[in-house]
Amino acid sequence: MKKITFLFALLIPFLGILGVWGYALFLPVVSTNEGVIFYLKPGMSKTVVISQLSEEGLVPYPKLFSIYAYPQVSAHLKTGEYFFPKGSSPASIWRQIIHGTGMYSRRFAIIPGWTFKQLRQALLQTDTLRHTSAALDDKQIMEHLGYPNVEPEGEFFPDTYNYARGISDLVILKRAIDLMQSRLNEAWQKRANDLPFKSAYEALIAASLIEKEAYLNSERPIIAGVLVNRLRKDMLLQFDPTVIYGMGDQYTGKIHKEDLQQNTAFNTYVHKGLTPTPIAMPSMASIQAVMHPIQHDYYYFVARGDGSHQFSKTLQEHNSAVSEAIKRVSYFNDSKVQNYLLPKFNKQFLGFATPAFPSRESL
Repeated sequence: MKKITFLFALLIPFLGILGVWGYALFLPVVSTNEGVIFYLKPGMSKTVVISQLSEEGLVPYPKLFSIYAYPQVSAHLKTGEYFFPKGSSPASIWRQIIHGTGMYSRRFAIIPGWTFKQLRQALLQTDTLRHTSAALDDKQIMEHLGYPNVEPEGEFFPDTYNYARGISDLVILKRAIDLMQSRLNEAWQKRANDLPFKSAYEALIAASLIEKEAYLNSERPIIAGVLVNRLRKDMLLQFDPTVIYGMGDQYTGKIHKEDLQQNTAFNTYVHKGLTPTPIAMPSMASIQAVMHPIQHDYYYFVARGDGSHQFSKTLQEHNSAVSEAIKRVSYFNDSKVQNYLLPKFNKQFLGFATPAFPSRESL
């Protein structure tokens, strides 16, 4: 009886320690619905990882936790950014780390209409990427991606790309350029008959022009039809965004008559046909628009100021539409009108650009 009492007396503290240990290991430490993101940096030791987990409130008793954690490590800890969901315990967190599961996936979006310069700036400003491309010029980047002698403008598909923290920005660029090639070639194979494009690349150039001109998705195939009509008639395209692209850093937000006469390789007021390269990264909607343009008799269009365009069949109709657009700009640019309308409408539709001349064709 005395032996049983003695053993029981020894067992009570042991059970107490075991209870505390179990409490420390399996008690949920993540209580928010958003979960917790934890970055295990390269070269971090087990001791440092446990210490950092403790500092972030994920391991309440680090010394006790070490007794549990150390024997389980049969390989190096898996470097990366982890996502610990609501209800995670120290034990489940440690299992994620030693098995490399539940990695956190970040997102990088390439926006339709971006230039390659804007894409490079966005990559550089994303501090969770490794900026391999920063030391490379455009030509070197294309060589690293496996596309030597290809101009980068327009070649990267606008989409949202998942990535793990610390990967090279070239990985995202590679995925984006490969996806563009795949989507473009597929669309090219299914294109309408009798298009005035000699290659998928010319269609890509045309799609970039549509991307920069169109605001409404419903108008993309109509504007593409205007572009096709003008190409077939051997007319100057006269797309304002080509002028802006050719101006580069000289563009300050407005186009003047002298800008339209500037002899840059991209100025479609000066040179017939398509531009030498795309002027932006077109969306799939713009690519589909040039592959399947709406057939009509429109050769002209001008912005109404609400995101839509007025389309015209003749120069006389277009001149009238331009006059109305100029009146509309004068109305919207009036400070009293703006003070009244700004609370009611999106600011991007106020102060839109319209020609400061009677007709494109009269230049």
